[in-house]
Amino acid sequence: MKKNEEKTARRMQTIAICGCLCLLAVGAGVTYRALDSRPVESADFAEAEQPVTAVQTPAIDTALLNRNKQSDDPGEAPDAEENTPVKQTEEKTAKPVFAYPVEGEILLPYSMDHAIYDPTLDQYRTNASISLSAEEGTAVKAAADGVVKEVKEDTESGMTIVIEHAENWLTTYGQLEKTVKVKEGESVKQGQTIGSVAAPTKYGVALGSHLEFAMEQNGEPKDPAENLKEN
Repeated sequence: MKKNEEKTARRMQTIAICGCLCLLAVGAGVTYRALDSRPVESADFAEAEQPVTAVQTPAIDTALLNRNKQSDDPGEAPDAEENTPVKQTEEKTAKPVFAYPVEGEILLPYSMDHAIYDPTLDQYRTNASISLSAEEGTAVKAAADGVVKEVKEDTESGMTIVIEHAENWLTTYGQLEKTVKVKEGESVKQGQTIGSVAAPTKYGVALGSHLEFAMEQNGEPKDPAENLKEN
C-alpha cells in the first residue's frame, strides 16, 4: 500500500514538472510572437530600408565658402594662377622724328581742308603733299629710319619711293630721277640718300624742279610741315 502511494506521488510530480515546462514553452512562444508582430519604427525602417547612395556634391555656394575658408588659412598658399592678375605688357614705339628730305622752299603747301590754287593745272584743288624747291640732281634723303615699301614710276609724280616707318607712318618722295639708290624691302636710315631730284613731270612743270613729298599715318594724310623737324 505504501509503495503504491509513493508511485502515485512520483507520477504526480512528473506531471507537475511537465505541466510547468509546457507553460514555460507556451509563454515563450507568446512572447516571441508578440515581439515579432510589433510595428516597425519609422526610424528603424528608414535605417534599414534606405539605399546606399553616392556622396552628394555640396552646393556651389557651400563649396566656394569652404574654399575661401581654406584660402584664409595662413598655412595654405593661394593659387598663384587665380590670384595673380595677368599683366599684359604692350611694347609702345615712340613716334618717329622726321627730318626734311631736302632743303628748299615750300612751293605748293599741304591743304586738305580747303582748295588751293595749282599753277600747273590752273585750278583750285586740295593737296595731300608739299612741293619743296630743289635743283635737278639734288640728293634726296630718307626722312626717318624705315623700310622701302615701294619703288614705282607714276604718271603725275614721276619716279616715286614710298618708305614705311614705325607707328604706321609712310613717307612718299616723288619727282625723282629714274636711277634711285634703294630697292623694295631695303632698310634705310634717316639721312640716307635714296635718290635725286629730276625734272618735273607735266603735272608740276609750273613749279620748276622740286621734290613732291607726302606723309600719312594709318592711311590718313598728314601735313608734312607740322611733322618735319628742321635739319
